[in-house]
Amino acid sequence: MSHSSMKPARWICIPVAALVAACGGSGSGGAVIPGSGSCGADSQKAFVRDVTNDWYLFPELLPAQVNTSSYPTAQDLLDAMTATARVQGKDRFFSYVTTRQADSSFLQEGEFIGFGFRIRVDGSRAYFLDAFESSPASEAGLSRGAELLAVNSGSGWVSTATVLATDPNLSNAFGPSDVGVQRGLRFSKGGVTTDANLTKRVVTITPIPTGGVATLNLPSNPSVEVGYINLRSYISTADAPLRSAFNGFRSQGIQNFIIDLRYNGGGLVSVAELLGDLFGRDRTSSDVYSNLRFSARHASNDTTHRFQAQAQSVAPVSIAFITTGASASASEMTINAMKPWANVAIVGADTYGKPVGQSAFDQTGCDTRLRLVTFRGTNKNEEGDYYNGLAATLPFACSAIDDVSRAMNDPLEASVTGALYWFEHGACSQIMAPRSVGAQKLAPGVAESRYPVPERASVAQVHLPGLF
Repeated sequence: MSHSSMKPARWICIPVAALVAACGGSGSGGAVIPGSGSCGADSQKAFVRDVTNDWYLFPELLPAQVNTSSYPTAQDLLDAMTATARVQGKDRFFSYVTTRQADSSFLQEGEFIGFGFRIRVDGSRAYFLDAFESSPASEAGLSRGAELLAVNSGSGWVSTATVLATDPNLSNAFGPSDVGVQRGLRFSKGGVTTDANLTKRVVTITPIPTGGVATLNLPSNPSVEVGYINLRSYISTADAPLRSAFNGFRSQGIQNFIIDLRYNGGGLVSVAELLGDLFGRDRTSSDVYSNLRFSARHASNDTTHRFQAQAQSVAPVSIAFITTGASASASEMTINAMKPWANVAIVGADTYGKPVGQSAFDQTGCDTRLRLVTFRGTNKNEEGDYYNGLAATLPFACSAIDDVSRAMNDPLEASVTGALYWFEHGACSQIMAPRSVGAQKLAPGVAESRYPVPERASVAQVHLPGLF
């Protein structure tokens, strides 16, 4: 995959790996589509053109004809073919070209090459949101709430404000996703400034971090327990820790839950379905959790997932999902699917608005994989199409800041506090205002926040904005 064709606007292109019978394979694999005799640029472009014309969810928005020779790469061609859908907010670079190896490494193993942190930009300042376990970032002492003060790319220290003025997506500041890339980072936390040298290597994401499962108590009634889970990503390795967490909640008889998806850009539909099943203790095999709806040409591939209660399943009364503008795809699918079955709220900021998902198509004899928008997700009531985010579709959408000065499971962290308030009062302490397509609606007094993705984004960065 040619990373040079990635555009800065791709910072929030969050994919869902969808696997359907027509796509073949299992896990995150896809249909194998014949190419035109080689794995070169011309063959890749022909492959992308033919699959897109056949499978795209919005065929009416594709150009009537396309001259593949007008585009240097398959990604450039795909961007041109999906341009109308992008203008309409239906495919904001959700369709993309990658490789089988890169796609599978992330979705199946949670592996990527990087420093192992996620970062948020607030105006001219930048704050670390998370540092993955056993990563260069965590080994250097980076942790949530630290502020990035300066970067040394080999020519001396440059302040964060200066870097952002010319490199807003931090593409050059943090370098390419290659093993061995080194950077100096100067950061501050708790009044202590630290200089550290970090070297990129393969990092494995723990889908539920240390401290990501907790039992909280309502401030006004400590005897009422709330189960808390911080789910970083919908990757295959989330299966076992999710089952373990819910098994503990079930044994405690917990009925109220906080699912923290504030930086979760999605991933595998199968993980979203498992999460639904773990909430399905009182559901029957006829109760619909979610649907995948393809274009009219491929309507025979439509699927319905009905609840399948697991040994670890619970019976939720109320679920508060903590969200931001980086919450998308499978995260939104989970919230939308649970809305008819429990008392549901989102707390934080409005979600991104990606009610569509991708299937994987592999070119015969090549490493080329096309992730193409092919379906839309709906709940039991066939509700979907939340391109402006979920806030406008829910009875409760509560505004709260993402307080990076506190741990995400801290009852005093603003979004967690907002969720506990909602459980106690059945109302929001502050109502969230819905936003327009692609724009984050922030709490009053909060600087413009964004989760940068470099121009030459890796598959992991496409899924998890702000990841380096």
